[in-house]
Amino acid sequence: MTTIYFIRHAEPDLSQKDELHRPLTPKGKADSIRLSEFFGSKDVDFVYSSPFRRAVETVKPLAEKFSKTIYLERDFRERKIADAWIDDYEDFLEHQWTDFLYHRREGECLETVKARSVAATNMLLIKHMNKNIVVGTHENALGTVIKHYTDRFGFDEINRVRTLRPWIVEFKFNGIECVDLADYCLDA
Repeated sequence: MTTIYFIRHAEPDLSQKDELHRPLTPKGKADSIRLSEFFGSKDVDFVYSSPFRRAVETVKPLAEKFSKTIYLERDFRERKIADAWIDDYEDFLEHQWTDFLYHRREGECLETVKARSVAATNMLLIKHMNKNIVVGTHENALGTVIKHYTDRFGFDEINRVRTLRPWIVEFKFNGIECVDLADYCLDA
């Protein structure tokens, strides 16, 4: 059995508009330490992360606790929305989650995000069979992975989890088949 814990990053500093370099807030940093405590009695064999700073900062205390290297995996990054900050994010989010092919001209559709996120997940399943893996990622990238394996994740569900940070989703796999899924939030 392979277990992958996908972790949606802790609270980011939204005053920083640069997607790649956006750090965590002080609360986000404190929550990332609490996250490492959540994993206290679990075995962690490998730690991966999106290259986005907020995802790396979220899993860093956990990686340090288990003396693990953080391997950056570009395909677990958040989807690109546009070349500039958008003000109508709520409408955009609903449109994307009701039409997986919808995107801004410079951005990605969720079908593309799902394809790359699932391919990266399959790579981990093949490379680290019967291991426990932590992946630092993002709300929409993680949502598309859940949708792929359960087909029960859409706009209502993404709306439900938008404020959960960090949000942990535990997948159990037999080979490449997902056999169980559970989610946790530190504040729940």
